[in-house]
Amino acid sequence: MEDLSVLLSGVEYKTLQMLKKISVLEKENGEINAQLMELLKKEEENKLRIKILEEKNTVLKITNSITGEENKTKAKLRINELLREVDRCLALLNK
Repeated sequence: MEDLSVLLSGVEYKTLQMLKKISVLEKENGEINAQLMELLKKEEENKLRIKILEEKNTVLKITNSITGEENKTKAKLRINELLREVDRCLALLNK
């Protein structure tokens, strides 16, 4: 009878240890999922920034090919003004 009691105690101890491990793993899983969500959010932000920069690059290339030297300065100033406005809008969206 004592053997059965010892075996039962051993099973109970191992069960408690497994429950503790499950709890730790669930906590780690939650933290990893939170990190994943943050990284996915940053990835989307970076994709948006890349798209904006590509558009800026395209505009600059077109401006350089179309305008003469005198108009380049005016065009660059206007483009910079528009880009600042876009950046302000993005900053408001990110808040």
